[in-house]
Amino acid sequence: MQHKIKKIRIESEEKGPILGGTKFINDNSDIDVFMKNGDWYSATAFTYENIEFLRRKNVATAENLNGKYFWAKDMFVVERIERELIEEVVAELLENGLFEMIFDKIEPEQSVWIFNGANSRFSGGVFDNLIDAEDWIKSNKLTGMLTKYPLNQGVFDWAEANDKTSMKPEKLLEKRKDPIFIGGFTTAAMEHYHYENGER
Repeated sequence: MQHKIKKIRIESEEKGPILGGTKFINDNSDIDVFMKNGDWYSATAFTYENIEFLRRKNVATAENLNGKYFWAKDMFVVERIERELIEEVVAELLENGLFEMIFDKIEPEQSVWIFNGANSRFSGGVFDNLIDAEDWIKSNKLTGMLTKYPLNQGVFDWAEANDKTSMKPEKLLEKRKDPIFIGGFTTAAMEHYHYENGER
């Protein structure tokens, strides 16, 4: 299969290096590759220096047989975590047919992302993935909140099924019978992000 890349997301570009790490050289980061056909692949990049950093940590904490081994699912190791190198590595893995041996294909979630602009009464956009939503928000320099909603399920039902209502059993029983409450229910447990002038 010939993959055509739409976008590569490097988590460290958004959140910075790991605790105790150093930007670019002592770090590990999720790498998400989004294809033009809608497929999404993910793996974790570690730097060589980060592997040694983690080995020393495991020796000190007695984890992984006192640092005698290390593993991570869907991982690869690079000299530095910076965009130019990551893009080169992904391109080479695709060219050599090794990409799907390292990157795990993520199955589509049953959810949508809904954007509400600041001081807006109604939603301004609905997306089936975070990347397209953020591209739209950034290109339009929007201010507001983007929230992930379950698909084909009410938020109250989702929260109850995932123990996210933050209610005592007797209160939950009472609220189950309240249509106004259920129809307007929301919770901070839903994944959401705030934006100002298009930036998170």
